Amino acid sequence: MIMVDVFLPFVALVLIVGLLVHVQEHNCLRSGHLMRRFQEDAWLYTIPGARKPINFFWASFTLLGSLGVLFIAASSYFGRNFFSLNSSDFVVPFLPQGATLTFYGIAGLFVSFHWWILILWNVGSGYNLYDRKIGMVRLFRYGFPGENRCILSHVRVEDILALQFYAKPEPRTGVLYMYTREQGAVPLTPLDDYYDRTPRASVFQTASDLAAFLDVPLEIIL
Repeated sequence: MIMVDVFLPFVALVLIVGLLVHVQEHNCLRSGHLMRRFQEDAWLYTIPGARKPINFFWASFTLLGSLGVLFIAASSYFGRNFFSLNSSDFVVPFLPQGATLTFYGIAGLFVSFHWWILILWNVGSGYNLYDRKIGMVRLFRYGFPGENRCILSHVRVEDILALQFYAKPEPRTGVLYMYTREQGAVPLTPLDDYYDRTPRASVFQTASDLAAFLDVPLEIIL
């Protein structure tokens, strides 16, 4: 009963937030922010954002672990082992062990709630659209709900001085930047996702193809 009282408000809040985010994404679509053009002189590069397998794993793992801890805490509170048909089995004392488990279980629910909210919002997702015909690069990202939910910026191709490929110490990862005249270095690939980075060879191939497509130099920085 305690678990239900704690868990249901989280489920309701997640559903409400998901509905609000869906409405806001629909507004972005209506405003034209997500226009995609597939032509010979346009190249679209999508960014996955928070909806990645590793994030789903940690969100689910934290949620199930927290519910398990709260289940043990409930068994301690009622003085009955809900994991066994024999209620006389050993039960963890509620004070202090059961109370501590309750605290950790609720804290775990908050962490899981954070993961699921990021997944629902899909923070960091978007696309890079390189349009050679009009000489413009469009960078779109989803942020947190509010005024900055839809982040859109434009860079003129003529302002791109070079593409910079930063090789990392790790053997399979790399980061690609677009160095511009006004904005400086603009990252084109994710920076802080250790578990789901694109392999270095793939990023380098993308950098080579993109440099040839935009007719700009490619710099490799070790």
